[in-house]
Amino acid sequence: MKKAKWIGAASMSAVMLTTLLTACQSGTSTETKPSGAAPETAAGDGSFKEHMDISVSWWGIGVGFEKRDEVLQKIEKDFNVTFKPMDIGWDNYKEKSQVWAASGQLPDIITHSMTTDSPATYNEWVNQKLIRPLPDNLSQYPNVQQITKVEGVQGIARNGKLYALPRMTFPVSDMQSVWAVDRAIFVRKDWMEKLGIQDPKNFNEFKDMLKAFTEKDPDGNGKNDTTGIVMNTLGYFKSVFVPTFPEFGNRGWLKEDGKWIPFFASKKMDEVVTQARSLYAERALDPDFAVQKAGEANQKFYQNKAGAFAFKVDGVTGATGVKAEWEKNNPGKNFYDFVKIIHLWPDAGGTVYRNVNTPWWSETMINADVDDKKLDRILRIYDWLLSPQGKELFDYGIAGKDFTKDGDKITVTREKDPSGQYIDLKKKYPSMDIISQMAFWRNASVIEDSPANRAAFGDSTVQFIQNELKWQMTNAKPIPTAFELFTMSSKAKDKLSTINFDDDFIKVILGKDDPVKMWHDTLKGYDSKGLQQAITEVTAEMAKLNK
Repeated sequence: MKKAKWIGAASMSAVMLTTLLTACQSGTSTETKPSGAAPETAAGDGSFKEHMDISVSWWGIGVGFEKRDEVLQKIEKDFNVTFKPMDIGWDNYKEKSQVWAASGQLPDIITHSMTTDSPATYNEWVNQKLIRPLPDNLSQYPNVQQITKVEGVQGIARNGKLYALPRMTFPVSDMQSVWAVDRAIFVRKDWMEKLGIQDPKNFNEFKDMLKAFTEKDPDGNGKNDTTGIVMNTLGYFKSVFVPTFPEFGNRGWLKEDGKWIPFFASKKMDEVVTQARSLYAERALDPDFAVQKAGEANQKFYQNKAGAFAFKVDGVTGATGVKAEWEKNNPGKNFYDFVKIIHLWPDAGGTVYRNVNTPWWSETMINADVDDKKLDRILRIYDWLLSPQGKELFDYGIAGKDFTKDGDKITVTREKDPSGQYIDLKKKYPSMDIISQMAFWRNASVIEDSPANRAAFGDSTVQFIQNELKWQMTNAKPIPTAFELFTMSSKAKDKLSTINFDDDFIKVILGKDDPVKMWHDTLKGYDSKGLQQAITEVTAEMAKLNK
């Protein structure tokens, strides 16, 4: 899981495509080689003479690659490789990778989240020579090279070398601003109208609205069967507290009383835990939030059992998106006639903040046993994955089958489902859900105002997203964020990754004792994990940067 100035989704796409296309056109350079061996083919040649098996780990890759669909076959043919999937799950990928490392069975392409989630482990893998560094000169792979120049990436270099290629969340041309629509509070506007509720202007009005959804029978069925707010995951719910404490929204570090501290050590947490407890105690928050798995609570919103839903703006897209699921449960009704996004209220100083976060989440690492020739092949594949040609495949499918192109004009020709919508490419080609994200999360693709999105999601959905994007960029400022601290590594700071903040936060919400006292007791426990030493180390490092 970036930063920049938004000009509009269409402009972003144009800038990104122009930048990448220019980079691709320079890809015929032969001034460098991966690590000593000459590359087996000139960039762009397309003639990869030696067939290679490349093992790769990814979440759910076993199922995604099982059918070996046409997209997977095309890429394997183009690069003369066979991908050997090594499956990982969201609940076990860290442990599984450690087992592979200990037994010498790491895949060639390693998918992990060390650089963002566990830098101490990343340092260990570098020191143990489990992963190999990227070439110093990446000019033969211009799109890969562009990623390594993003602000903050050099913070994960060790001994002057990069041992990981970050998986960017949004395009480098406008990554910071696109974060603005990665959080949203959907609300039933018909329930608000029925109960005479206006858009909340502060936290108490927000809580009162949620309580009314719980207590005042907004669906009119005479039953006590509705709740206030549900969430896709706790991370989306945290945006509720951004007006109270902006840095809480992206788990950043901030300077307080002359020291740089992680968000959870801030004095502002007292008000956050107090507000969070009040939402739960006063039945404004779904009472089951702590025991539900990611996505389970969504159904309460779809099935008219919850009045508000914490997720993200582009959650309305797709065959299983918020809009489709809501309309499935409410046949004959238009989602946009009944649901809207409510905006966060200003903080005490009158500023409305919008979401912004780290440039990337997770990364690709290369097994130290990979030789120079295979490294070259992997980097060429990644360079293509990051190219305009790769983007075109992931946006439109296979040329001549799913779309036609006449100059710059693209016409979507792929099949439609019974409802008249173009079928989801990721359903038609299951491997695409994996391949399209191996090098870059591509979260921005579904918020672009493009022919592909208008064909796939409809004009109303694209406009809904564009309207929200424009509102955020016009009316809100990004959360104050010290981005260099997301990649800074120190002995004590690295150990803080063992802290499970979410679990501790939930315990305070569910607790019976005073929430502020409970949180202060939790912080004392963090001190035993090196919190104060981490603060000392980070403050000293930031002082070197005159911050």
